[in-house]
Amino acid sequence: MTPKPVTLSMKNIFLLLLFIIAGFVTRAQDTVKKVVTPHFNINTNTVVKDSTGKAYTFKDWIGLTRTGEYVLRPDDMNNANTSFTLIKKGAIPPKYLTAVNTGNTIPAGQKNLSPEEAEEQRMASYPKPMESENFTIGQQIESFTTSDMNGKKVKLKDLRGKVVMLNFWFIGCPPCRKEIPELNKLVELYKDNPNVVFLAVALDARWDIKDFLKTTPFNFDIIDDGRLIANIYKIHLYPTSVILDKEGKVAFHTVSFAANSPYWMKKTINESLK
Repeated sequence: MTPKPVTLSMKNIFLLLLFIIAGFVTRAQDTVKKVVTPHFNINTNTVVKDSTGKAYTFKDWIGLTRTGEYVLRPDDMNNANTSFTLIKKGAIPPKYLTAVNTGNTIPAGQKNLSPEEAEEQRMASYPKPMESENFTIGQQIESFTTSDMNGKKVKLKDLRGKVVMLNFWFIGCPPCRKEIPELNKLVELYKDNPNVVFLAVALDARWDIKDFLKTTPFNFDIIDDGRLIANIYKIHLYPTSVILDKEGKVAFHTVSFAANSPYWMKKTINESLK
């Protein structure tokens, strides 16, 4: 029997959806400023548990989310009927708190984690970032030939043997701008590795990008006027990121920028370098 949808006021529906997404995923944006969010089917039978596995009734979890102190984390961003994990805002799940190095005794056999290691495990526990509809894992994508803003020739096919990250963006895209500091950290992490290449394909004109970079450094090799390249892959949601392995095959792809996107990007690059 199909569960009967819950009747909520428009205000409560809006708040509920906001709580589900808040603090977890930055929404993707297309070139006409249309905002796109994942869609989930929520009703009285939706499964909601906390990080310890404790299940909550509809009355309990909706009451907690309405306080503004809790959010629902989708367990599968690509599944409309996914279950959810109830998380207190700003909290690290209990299974990681007990492992953080606080100087206290921890159970035998349990690793004493640093705060950084605990944070990495927390990111790993989140659902994998939402995938782009334009790529598939293992796909050999079409090559392109162009020049970057500095006049350096770029031919994707010639980068075989290296791990390549492509980022498609434009200046007027808020989530694109929000992810730039985290992308710069990736560049810094691999700056001494010649086998990792970072390319940002921007839709904007060169002079506009140069003005933008005066206040917002972006340390990828930037390709300006990249709309034709984006069209090769039929990209219309931004930002879109793709990581290619040494064979030029898609190892990771995502649209928008989730809280754990940097974790998955670094993980994918490291695995592709092996």
